[in-house]
Amino acid sequence: MAEDVKKDKKDFVNKVSLKINDIDIELNAFTDDFLRETILGMLKSIKTSEYGVDEFKKIKIEINNED
Repeated sequence: MAEDVKKDKKDFVNKVSLKINDIDIELNAFTDDFLRETILGMLKSIKTSEYGVDEFKKIKIEINNED
């Protein structure tokens, strides 16, 4: 069982990258999938086709949290 976990970690490729204050934050498979699916779910509720976007290939979100 432990070998399966190690193999899964080697085969895992991040789909999400996260930077906070220009510092790269490493995401594990669960967090990567959680963020990806949550953001995709929210975007699907937006009428993006009105802007000519019918499928999501690459998404970039930036949040400025300064006052």
